[in-house]
Amino acid sequence: MKYLRLLFGLSLTFLLFQSGLAQPTVEEVFTDPPNDAKPRGYWLWGHGNFDYTRIKEELQEFKDKGLGGVDIFDMGIADPYEVIPAGNPFLGERMLDGIEFAAREAKKLDFPLGFSVSNGWNAGGGWTEPDEMIMRLLFWQDTIRGPQQLTEVGFPEIPTVFKKPYGEFPLFPQINADGFPEYYQNVSLVAIPVFQNSLVADTTHMLVFDSSELRGNKIDVELPAGDWVLMRAVVTPLGQKMWMRSDNSTGFIMDHYSKKATKHHFEHVIGRLEERLGDLESSALERLYLCSFEAEDYIIWSPELASAFQQQHNYDLAPFVPVFSGVDVIDAETSQRFLQDYRATVSEMFVNNHYRQARQISNEHGLLLASESGGPGPPLHYVPTEDLKALGAVDVMRGEFWNKESEYFDEHGNDLLQVVRNIASAAHIYGHKVVEMESFTSHRKHWQETPLELKKLADRAFCEGMNRVVYHTMPHSPKEAGTPGWSYQAGTHISPKMTWWDYSEPFHSYLARTSALLQRGQFVADVAYYYGERIPNFASGSKYIRKTLGLGYDYDDLNKEVLLQSSATAAGKLQLPSGMTYQLLVLPEDSVMSIEVLQKIEELVKSGVSVLGAKPTTVPGLHNFQQRESQLHQLTNQLWGKKSKRKQEKTYGAGTLYTGYAERDILAEKGVAPDFQYQADAAAKLDYIHRKTDQEDTYFIRNTDSLNVSVIADFRIANQTPYFFNPVNGEITPVAMYSTQDGRTQNERTQVPLSLQPWESTFIVFKRETESLNHIVAVEQDGDPLDFSNDLASVQIELDENQNLTFSTDEPGQYTLVLQNGNRKQFDYNPQTAVQEIGKSWEVYFPHGWGFKPIQTFDSLIDWATHPDPELSIFSGTATYHTSFVIDSSLLTDDADVSLSLGRVGEVARVYLNGQEVGTSVFPTHTLSLKNLLREGENFLSVDVTNTWLNQLIGESNKPLAEQRTQSNLGNSDGKREWSDYTPQPSGLLGPVTIRVRKIHQLSK
Repeated sequence: MKYLRLLFGLSLTFLLFQSGLAQPTVEEVFTDPPNDAKPRGYWLWGHGNFDYTRIKEELQEFKDKGLGGVDIFDMGIADPYEVIPAGNPFLGERMLDGIEFAAREAKKLDFPLGFSVSNGWNAGGGWTEPDEMIMRLLFWQDTIRGPQQLTEVGFPEIPTVFKKPYGEFPLFPQINADGFPEYYQNVSLVAIPVFQNSLVADTTHMLVFDSSELRGNKIDVELPAGDWVLMRAVVTPLGQKMWMRSDNSTGFIMDHYSKKATKHHFEHVIGRLEERLGDLESSALERLYLCSFEAEDYIIWSPELASAFQQQHNYDLAPFVPVFSGVDVIDAETSQRFLQDYRATVSEMFVNNHYRQARQISNEHGLLLASESGGPGPPLHYVPTEDLKALGAVDVMRGEFWNKESEYFDEHGNDLLQVVRNIASAAHIYGHKVVEMESFTSHRKHWQETPLELKKLADRAFCEGMNRVVYHTMPHSPKEAGTPGWSYQAGTHISPKMTWWDYSEPFHSYLARTSALLQRGQFVADVAYYYGERIPNFASGSKYIRKTLGLGYDYDDLNKEVLLQSSATAAGKLQLPSGMTYQLLVLPEDSVMSIEVLQKIEELVKSGVSVLGAKPTTVPGLHNFQQRESQLHQLTNQLWGKKSKRKQEKTYGAGTLYTGYAERDILAEKGVAPDFQYQADAAAKLDYIHRKTDQEDTYFIRNTDSLNVSVIADFRIANQTPYFFNPVNGEITPVAMYSTQDGRTQNERTQVPLSLQPWESTFIVFKRETESLNHIVAVEQDGDPLDFSNDLASVQIELDENQNLTFSTDEPGQYTLVLQNGNRKQFDYNPQTAVQEIGKSWEVYFPHGWGFKPIQTFDSLIDWATHPDPELSIFSGTATYHTSFVIDSSLLTDDADVSLSLGRVGEVARVYLNGQEVGTSVFPTHTLSLKNLLREGENFLSVDVTNTWLNQLIGESNKPLAEQRTQSNLGNSDGKREWSDYTPQPSGLLGPVTIRVRKIHQLSK
């Protein structure tokens, strides 16, 4: 019943999501983001340690600061100084005490929890049976002359290390007293005539013995006359232990291809949780989490593989096992076709036995399954599947992105650790609302990250399709850990012990607002790239705009499973069951295509879909491939023609099949202009993403550079009313100035003047409502029109809720506003802008106990790191600046816009004026409105400023551990801290601090 209720709930959510029914308005979700949009985090319990009081405090802080949930993640963490207790065994009684307590407290707060299903990763544990451990196929071979009665053979050598691109790691094979592994299975025993060039040309000469008759190394078989290569294949666990396991959490990684292993693992974990939490569906526990599968490249085997292969491909793989040892059977092509079948089998076992079964078991107990089932993939980790299908097998698709210099790249030069866009494509094509990212992972960035640095990374991921952040990591740090406390050695340490936590709510809110709008409706893309049937198969995790597509268009990657369920719309678009539609389907640059895919392509083109791709020449796999290849040729000749040209356009049924064309040219021929483009006199680098519902079109736009830019943003939208949605402060304002092409033309477009500061981002939301006739389409100064992308950079025009216009600029003159309805409003404008710098001395109050006088007087604003007092110069934390100023009362008029600019801030600030809290600023330009807050005479200003932990950590790094005020487990065994050679960050209020008063010209409706 739980399973049915959960599926019904998910289905209902999906239907409402697709139809647009019963959804809150865009203003409502932006102003008050739903919990699903709020950022979450890995709540890391280092070595299984926890503290009850800190659990309560942290959960309350998470809730208060606007998070939407956390995943309890038990993990071993670096401890070179041996400051962390060995901790509690994973799912032991003491740890279950902590989990139960956390779940009760979270329930009180209505705060969802997740739970990572293993200590460290990959999945597995102390309960994993020998026949459930991850295994590898090993070979022994020898050259023997017959005839002879063979009574004994050898056993493969058991490796004790394995290699990855970033190092060599130990294995722990479990060997019995008799010298044999604790568990192994004989896969095959064959004798092959001594071959040349590693080729067995005739399998009828191969002897395949019954390997089940082996008893240890003993066998009783007759070997005929001749020289033979005797080859034995054995599958056995190599004793690969969990990555980042805790001291008291033992066990081995489970066999991810085994139905038995996954079933046992999830039933054990869920059973232990249910012992304490009872009915999980009614607890605070919402989801289970499976980490990314980080395996090395090896010959994958599982006890269930041979039977699964036979069932899937209709032939016995035993004669082809020598292929894994580098021997070609029959010929190279046959061997490759066999390997295609083998890889396809492994992929299906991985997806079905592991992810789908884990999801089903979780659902049956009222839980969702979240997983990084889409990578990182090869060559960084050998993940033997296709990412899109593996992602489609789980409830919550999770990827990852890092804060580091790129080191690992795919064949197109894209960063392998930016695993975002493929996750988003999977969500789009399978109809999932949430695209979740393990965010801000890093090495050697400890406590350097500022809110702006994280915002830049998040904005890129948002434009690639992310719509929910999961902080990697949020360490649970007991009181004995000190500050900044115990942390995982890879990650951005976002927690209540970071210096700017008390000021972090605007940062979390920014991510929540952005996620909320990007979860609405459907992604807008013009092209679907089918990525073929090779295994492994991973789409790019970075946004990869092909040169032949060009900027301004967007795309999804598409796999076989979903393609086979697709159809054509009446307008000739490709349509998926998720509701996604595309103008063009692009085939991979691959000569291999299965018959069922080709038949679907034929059906789609005939029904009106435009398809781009070269003629395939063969089919995958070995069984009966000649007959299937003949069928393929017959159908490809029908579609492409017997002599297809390098570049051709062929009508077939109601559709068109293109070869050799650029995607952009095909879209232009179809009358599909770029979805988003922009005009700018100076260099501008903007990125975007577009989603739509029945009520609105939403564009998220980011400035990817450190320059101020002013552009004419050009949208494939017409006859809709645009609004600015500011994700930093939550303000929603109508766009006062824009122009629209004739909505009756094919190229319906809207142009909006847009100015963005360095790294700034914004939403422009087009609502399907009666268009206001009061908006401005042009501005003239002294009779001359102003250029949208250059002259208007300093012009500010706003439209209030009563349709009244306000105008301000830096240049005096006679201005004319030309309205959509043809009316012209002409007026003289004198800027009357006053800027007053607050330059007097500041009283600065630091906390007591950091080795210097806590109350300081700064005659001018300085960088703390340059202060002559060596202890103050390394201070990390919060100081409060106090000053007062007098402002000319003549400036405080009703038509004045008054703002406070803090100038440079290192790193975040909260401002108070005359007993009122003005606001908290976590991103540049650190400008806040002072409307109605200033008074005649003396005004009293207080500013809290907080930097990161970095400077204090650097400054203490060469002191003995006992003399350091900060405490951390991170560092090297020789006592050297990783941050000892970092550069201190500019800290404090750096200014200049100014009051800016600007006259606003108001025009009535």
